[in-house]
Amino acid sequence: MGPSRSSRSGFAGFLCALGATGLWGLSFVIPLFLPGVSPWDISLGRYLIFGMVGTLFIARSRVAGVTLTLPQWGWAFVFAATGYYGTYVAMVYAISLSGPALLTLVMGLTPMCVAVIGNMRSREVAFSAFLVPLFLSAAGLALANLSRHGEGLSMRHLGLGLTASFTGLALMSFYLVANIFFLKNNPRIKPLLWANAVGAAAMAFALLALAVKLLLGGGLPWQGTQTSATAFWTGTALLGIGISWFGGVLWNRANALLSPAVAGQCVVFWPISGIIYACILDKKFPAAWEAAGILMVFAGVLWGLAAIAAGSRSRAGAAHPRRPQR
Repeated sequence: MGPSRSSRSGFAGFLCALGATGLWGLSFVIPLFLPGVSPWDISLGRYLIFGMVGTLFIARSRVAGVTLTLPQWGWAFVFAATGYYGTYVAMVYAISLSGPALLTLVMGLTPMCVAVIGNMRSREVAFSAFLVPLFLSAAGLALANLSRHGEGLSMRHLGLGLTASFTGLALMSFYLVANIFFLKNNPRIKPLLWANAVGAAAMAFALLALAVKLLLGGGLPWQGTQTSATAFWTGTALLGIGISWFGGVLWNRANALLSPAVAGQCVVFWPISGIIYACILDKKFPAAWEAAGILMVFAGVLWGLAAIAAGSRSRAGAAHPRRPQR
């Protein structure tokens, strides 16, 4: 007998999550190919392009009679401000201050944060189960940071980079949890439609940023930098279309096919792909202490997720005890 429909859906959801997080990982390194361009301008270009694509598809959907309610549009703007625009501004600032490696390590805590926040809503596992995994991840983060400081990163840049990284972590964690529950509670909203709606909302923030830039007398993003106009638009198009739009479609599809717990675990592939891309770009393996710190962070993440899975199984067993056989 062939695989069940649920198992096929689960595998398809896993592939969508893997594709989405693999694309997201490119956001850690693409800004490095746009030297001198400010985080504000990179985000502006990215979300203008993402927003234009989303707006075009939304216009087609409205012609076909597919619309969203006002509260649903409100959530689209919330997710655009947090999971997209706000998170990426914080990430690009972190990259400019301390490089992509530190940022990918901090964002590696995302699955654990998603699991903790999700547990606050469902109360499936005692929070004491998180203490040791959280300590292990924190110790690994400190170890990797010390190795980077030894490579010449000043304490000021390290501190500011950590602040920007943890800001991105908080915004992204909120978005991931809220978006998962939103799509579960609104099953009639298709993944493509929702990605386009959030894109259209993101363009509103991009247009606001553009207006502020023009009022302040700012020039073109690439003027006075080492980045050409072609490189700027190529990089922001990859960010806007490839990562934000197509990655968003894949992630929304994964959320529709996977349980919140499994979708949250799949987020771990995002920082892992970022670390792989950063190592490929640097053409070297991580230093010994940094590699040890990275392993400790992800060991803590996986340990914490395993604790959640065990707690969920125990709760399910208590709720549905097996009947004794006669």
